[in-house]
Amino acid sequence: MTRQPLHVVIIGAGLGGLCLAQGLRQQGISFDVYERDEAADSRTQGYRIRIDATGQQALAACLTPELNQLFRQTCAVSHSDGRFLDTQLGRVEGRPSGNWRPSAVGADPSGDGDLSANRLTLREILLCGIEDRVHFGKAFRRFDARNEGVVTIGFEDGTACEADILVAADGVNSTVRRQCLPLLAPKETGAVCIYGKSLPPSDGQVADTLLDGTSVIFADDFAVIVDAMTFRFPLAAAGLTPIADYLYWAVIGRRTSLGLDEAALREADGEALAARVQYLARSWTGGLRALFAEADRSTIAALAIRSADALPAWTPSCVTMLGDAIHAMSPAGGVGANTALDDAAHLATWLSMAAIGKSTLATAIAAYEDDLRRRANRAIAASLQGAHRLFGEGAAI
Repeated sequence: MTRQPLHVVIIGAGLGGLCLAQGLRQQGISFDVYERDEAADSRTQGYRIRIDATGQQALAACLTPELNQLFRQTCAVSHSDGRFLDTQLGRVEGRPSGNWRPSAVGADPSGDGDLSANRLTLREILLCGIEDRVHFGKAFRRFDARNEGVVTIGFEDGTACEADILVAADGVNSTVRRQCLPLLAPKETGAVCIYGKSLPPSDGQVADTLLDGTSVIFADDFAVIVDAMTFRFPLAAAGLTPIADYLYWAVIGRRTSLGLDEAALREADGEALAARVQYLARSWTGGLRALFAEADRSTIAALAIRSADALPAWTPSCVTMLGDAIHAMSPAGGVGANTALDDAAHLATWLSMAAIGKSTLATAIAAYEDDLRRRANRAIAASLQGAHRLFGEGAAI
């Protein structure tokens, strides 16, 4: 069957956009990725990211076997499948999200369970082999789809390019979505995530319980996630940025529970956020308080959590979307990034059908978007359920 020429432009070089690019590369489909940031590491975008079975399957579908093996090898090694604790580090039944799955245990990259990846490392792996097709320092301005079958993409620097399909993978503040589906902007939920990392302690003050695997700690109307990121694979040997072992932590809850009004959230720096977390933890056991006392202030940041409503149908076009650009959701369900990776794998498959003539491009996009809405709406509902579990039944998200 004759392969149809097809060129895809992806706006955004985050995990979802790069996963799609790798999937298109596997399918032999031409693409370019444009990213407003100057480099992959030019700003902090979080540290640990938990990859569940759905995300792992998507990465396996889009990456070469060698890169997929590298992804699995570079994830943190855990000797515990996870635990639920109170603020005195006593074991509790907990209120885990319905999507919670145990961590993969041991250093075998083929084992079952969720994997904890360092975000920058995963992004560098997703860039492998496609560096010449990813263009940094290119901020999207607007698109023009008036010419049937061709979309023209303009950038802030005055340059432009053309594509058969434009994919918005530019995150929760998507400028592409703002132009084509402005009514689907995500809404503020009233919840906040404060996150950072601490180096593994040498003085024994941080409780041993927190030094292996993932811990979920339930406080009053908010929760803390702690993940011991311990690596065994020599990243430098694979040309990846070396990462020292660290303890990732995130405090997630309603803004009122965390004592952060809008102004405080906007103005707080690492020192102020560290002070806020230490205040919240003032009555907790010392082995947990020490985690925050030893935190690297330069890594601490806060993020207001936004979420999409359930997605309605829209008319398919030569512009489509994936990930937070269309279905931002609370991290409480642990499914947002995994859903974005899943979007990428599905979209790559549908575009390959169009490329080999088994579907028209319009039919492929319509089918992808129908499936996207079903999967995204399940994930948004799961994130809502996860928030209720973590923050209590009165949670707003």
